[in-house]
Amino acid sequence: MEECKQHLVEMDPDRGTYDVLWDFVNKMNFKYDWLLAGCKNDQTGEEFLIEPSYPKGKPDELRGLDFRPDIGV
Repeated sequence: MEECKQHLVEMDPDRGTYDVLWDFVNKMNFKYDWLLAGCKNDQTGEEFLIEPSYPKGKPDELRGLDFRPDIGV
């Protein structure tokens, strides 16, 4: 679990973005974006989640939405 957490929080200092999120968006030629990424330990139920930041504000179509499994969205 710790290895997964460390991988998820690696950031590019120039872009200020999580590497794992940037990698996905870049590989998809910017057609898709991440809303949530995480790890879950099936034995303990421990979860660790990251969400992208929106320095210029959340896009209109995402306002009011919270993509968290713990609240059912």
